[in-house]
Amino acid sequence: MKERAVIIPVIIIVNACIWGFAMIMSSHTLSGTTAYQQIQHILGGCAAASLLVVGGGIAGMSRKPKSEE
Repeated sequence: MKERAVIIPVIIIVNACIWGFAMIMSSHTLSGTTAYQQIQHILGGCAAASLLVVGGGIAGMSRKPKSEE
């Protein structure tokens, strides 16, 4: 149980860092431009990474047998 209490906040913090990076890179890319095409790949990549981190972390914890808690 103690390990799950540590892993869930770490997953949330990593996800927040990914989206923070997306916002910083988007603002850097958009400075002085009006082109959405330049940031579309950054945001799409961060959305995929977010899905993998949160989805994979939660799925991995749900597959863990109760005896290992």
